[in-house]
Amino acid sequence: MKYIKVFYTGLIGLLLAACTNELQVSDYGQGEGRLVLSEIQVETVVGDVITRASLDAEILPEASDFTIEIIDSEGALVKTLEPGTLQCILSAGTYTLKATYGDAAVMSATPAFYGESNVTITEGEITTTSITASLKQAVIHPRISEELIVHLEEYSLTIRQPEGLAVEMSNDKDFFVPAGETYTLTLSGINQLGESFSHNWQYESLALRTRYTVECNPDLPSFTMPEQSEGNVWSKFIYITPMTVDNMTSHQEMADKVLGNIVYEASSDGTTWIPSEKTEDGKIVIKGLEASTTYTLRSRFGSVYSDNTFEVTTESAQQVENGDMESWNSTKLHSGNGTWDKDLYCDYCSNWATRNERTTLGAEDANSGGIFGLLRGAGYGVSWRWCSGTISTDDKTEKSKAAEISTLAFYNDRVSGIWGRDNIYNEILNNGTTYVGYLFLGSFDKNSDSYTLGIDHKSRPVSISFDYKYAPMPTSDQCIAYAKVYDSEHQEIASTPTFNSQEQVDYKTEVLTFTYTSLTKNASYISVFFQSGTNTDIANMKQIEGSYGASPFNQDRVVGSVLKIDNVTLNYDYE
Repeated sequence: MKYIKVFYTGLIGLLLAACTNELQVSDYGQGEGRLVLSEIQVETVVGDVITRASLDAEILPEASDFTIEIIDSEGALVKTLEPGTLQCILSAGTYTLKATYGDAAVMSATPAFYGESNVTITEGEITTTSITASLKQAVIHPRISEELIVHLEEYSLTIRQPEGLAVEMSNDKDFFVPAGETYTLTLSGINQLGESFSHNWQYESLALRTRYTVECNPDLPSFTMPEQSEGNVWSKFIYITPMTVDNMTSHQEMADKVLGNIVYEASSDGTTWIPSEKTEDGKIVIKGLEASTTYTLRSRFGSVYSDNTFEVTTESAQQVENGDMESWNSTKLHSGNGTWDKDLYCDYCSNWATRNERTTLGAEDANSGGIFGLLRGAGYGVSWRWCSGTISTDDKTEKSKAAEISTLAFYNDRVSGIWGRDNIYNEILNNGTTYVGYLFLGSFDKNSDSYTLGIDHKSRPVSISFDYKYAPMPTSDQCIAYAKVYDSEHQEIASTPTFNSQEQVDYKTEVLTFTYTSLTKNASYISVFFQSGTNTDIANMKQIEGSYGASPFNQDRVVGSVLKIDNVTLNYDYE
């Protein structure tokens, strides 16, 4: 048995000392003695079939809150000690002391306690006694979960007896009622759907000093969330496979209402939940996620959650390496003398493929044709015969470099060292080959002059953006740009529209959106492709003069359309 001693021992000692010091024999009448109530012990233990075995201390009375009745041996009321009075003078004899707090006959948030003790008063003496008071009611403890409260716009808890008025109760607080009676507990209000609701719980013959914990969670629907494909999980959003009637595990009659108000949620920490949205085309998507992050998925109807959850990890938001066009290198193919004959290189853009190995093919065999070309040698290392069509440029938007992709014409025969610039252009016009410029993700075969698109890439972008400038040939040439995503079998699962542009003097940002043939297939490869144009008519091209001003003008080039590219970026946010 557990007690709260309302008066502590030190305080009792003081009270007894005061009474003893004040007491004189002359204070008593013939046959009288003094009663001193040393303490009232409040029994807090209650029977409880679910939880907590004692009452909350905050609602327990103090000793000074009790009313004390003194009953003689004949059952007659001799005296009532008002709350706070703990001693009195009585005639010698035997008495019963009754301590009362609260009203055990009414329903209330305040408990009622009762205790009694027998005492014998001796003439001319002080008699000290104590009383133990116990709860005189049954206890009902209604409990509504916080999850359910969120589901309710407003609610009330009431209790009533069959013929009585309803009395309001508080959630998760003890409420005291007369034992042995019948009660109806009601939870009613309006839910978040704007519907009125009411649920009742019946209790009969409640036992004294017993707590009845009522879990006031009505018979709500239960459901599961369907399996979510790994392919639903992108870098920064998740497509949701929605519930159907088959996912209702109870109250299938509510299926339409439940399914019409289901929200799907994702959380990376179990605290902050990101809700789903329904797009204009009817898809259900959870947006605003972080890449390479593990999330828990669940479905929710108001504050009722699915019986199951799923753990998924978002894709990485993988970018194209060297999309800023800052990293370049070159391979020296031929060493020239700097005058008739120049050094020749093949330029490489890191992580990207170009057509440069084709437009420099044979440069390693470039040999001088002799002074004034009298030997009409097979070579002369000159740019108008061998040079890279895709090179770096400092005409950029950010950082220090961009990519310049040019359509170039090359001379196919031996070179004369006495030609003027007009001769160079005419010889190329009559005996030249034009190559449009490429910059792409993939691989290039210089011997067959062919390319294969795609490099390893495990994330699915929503769009691609890039900055570009374009100077087409005098005729209306157009550049080409597009991107594609492939699955593990190198089958195309997404592509952008093919972008074409005529002249663009200043850098401009272009965004191309991917269209996916499947929203659940994972990516394994990606390609981004840029081409300088399609016009290969040398007559539309012009000779760009280099800094070396004597025959064979080894730095001159015959150039068509020029496309400049910078800041290639893959975008992963849902658009």
